[in-house]
Amino acid sequence: DPERQPMKEDAKIPEFESDAELAEAAFLRDKGRRSYWNKPIMRMILQFLSWALLLGLAGQIVFQERNRIASIQPGIKPLLQVFCIPLKCSLTALQEKKSVSIDSASFSKTAGGSYRLNFTLKNKSNVTLAIPAIELTLTDLQDQAVLRRVFLSPDFAFKSDTMAADAERSASLVMSIHLAGSVQQIVGYRLYAFYP
Repeated sequence: DPERQPMKEDAKIPEFESDAELAEAAFLRDKGRRSYWNKPIMRMILQFLSWALLLGLAGQIVFQERNRIASIQPGIKPLLQVFCIPLKCSLTALQEKKSVSIDSASFSKTAGGSYRLNFTLKNKSNVTLAIPAIELTLTDLQDQAVLRRVFLSPDFAFKSDTMAADAERSASLVMSIHLAGSVQQIVGYRLYAFYP
């Protein structure tokens, strides 16, 4: 065929044998790598590292949830206190805002010119919770805040700073109010329970 060009003599023909040798060498290298990780000492090191990481994760969970664990399992509390010594942490009563509500409340003027605040806190959860702080806001005719005051659990004169599961605590606080203007502007109040 006149259109066919003759093959030049210096053109290289691919060497299939050398490619096969390279493939065999790569296979051997992969096998060597796999056998390195299958050695007993490497398997022991990997198992040790896996257990160390698992224990580290468990320790982080216990550290983060220590108060919840102590509330759910009070018998573990001494172990958690030992756990906290090197970490310089402390155990406190569990704080769950969504589980504490103000069941009933009243704010009225007493005969002596002071004011009395009565309220009942309810723990709706199945674990012991910390007593929350109470914010009292006195309002005027336009429902604007005239005076705000926060009461902490020591102000309530409770015997303990915790509430048992499904328990209620009632408190009564007497206070005198001095405003720059007339006290007559106080017509309403709002109560809010929160953890500071």
